[in-house]
Formats: sequence, C-alpha cells, structure tokens
Amino acid sequence: MFGRSRQAPTYEEAAPAEGVAASSVTRRGVGEPAVVNPGGGLSLGSIGFLTICLGAWAGIVPFVGPLFGYSATGRSAWVWNMPNALLWLAPGAVAVFFGLVMLARAPFLRSGAGGGTHFGAGFIVVLCGGWLALGPFCWLVLEGVMPIRHAAPLRELTYWVGYSIGPGVLLAVFGGIAMGIAMLTKRTEAAALAPRTMSNERIAA
Repeated sequence: MFGRSRQAPTYEEAAPAEGVAASSVTRRGVGEPAVVNPGGGLSLGSIGFLTICLGAWAGIVPFVGPLFGYSATGRSAWVWNMPNALLWLAPGAVAVFFGLVMLARAPFLRSGAGGGTHFGAGFIVVLCGGWLALGPFCWLVLEGVMPIRHAAPLRELTYWVGYSIGPGVLLAVFGGIAMGIAMLTKRTEAAALAPRTMSNERIAA
C-alpha cells in the first residue's frame, strides 16, 4: 500500500501576547512551547530611564527644593552638610549610575546576555530606595536629630513623600522590576535552549 510520506518539520510564529512586541516572540517548531523574552530590551531601558530621573530628583531635591519653598530640612538652598550628602545625594547618585548601567545594557538583554549585570544593578537600586526611605529614621537613632523637620501635617506629609518615602519606594520598585526581568530572561533562555538540546541528542543517538 501507500507508505506514509515524511513531512519536513514546519515552524510557526507564536502569537504574541497582548502588550508584547512581536520582535520578542521566539520562532518555534510545531509542538514546542512558545518562548517569549519577558520585557525585552525596551522594558529594561524604560526602567533605567525612570531610575535615572528619580535618582537625580532624590539626590538634588534638598539643594534646590528651598529655591521654590520646598525645604524639608529647614535649610536654605545649596547647603552642603552630612545629612544632605549621606541621606539624599549619595543614594541618588548611586541610583543614577546604575540606572545608566541598565539603560546602556538593555539592548544586550534581547540576546540573553548580561542577566547578572541587570540583576546586580536592580539589587543596588533597591538598596538605594531602602536607604532613602529609612535613612532619616536611622539618622534620628544615630544622631538624635530628625533631619526632616516638623511642620503642619499636610506639609510634613509632602516632605516625606517628596524627599524620602516617595522616591525610596519607587526606586525599590524599579530595582525589583529590573531584577525580575533579569531572572525571567535567564529562565526563558534556558527554556528556549532545552528543546534544541534534546533534539540534538536524539539526532546524535
């Protein structure tokens, strides 16, 4: 009778999920699981850009805030002292630097390279955010003085949100997202290589 004809392996494009760029969908064979590069380079680049902007704000706000009547420390503009340098300028500058690292390394993430760099940069940004949020309380314990002055309740709330807790929490979130993108990308690349490795082993056998 008629022998069964062998068909050449066919390939199809995995349908991109909603909100995922078509370029981030990996070409796959029929029957193989779709592998999507989570976030891609664009997402990490956006996180890096936002980290740079927020870190710059956190680092410079105690120096320029008094120029438009927004002084949480009660001092005039461009006063260089230890609280301004250690509680705001230092973590803000470090966050800006590692935001630049994420922004510069974002294109390499599409090829699966540099995941460790992105994870480390995100982790340090998380630490910067934590220090911004908790630093004033640590300063109170160590020096006996709260660097953010007391004011009317609403006014004091704006100080905490604009100087400390607001930038700190957001930077921690951005750093966590960068770490998550790095981890998911590494797992996705491993999942993409696994079927190919198994296929090569079967062919060799």
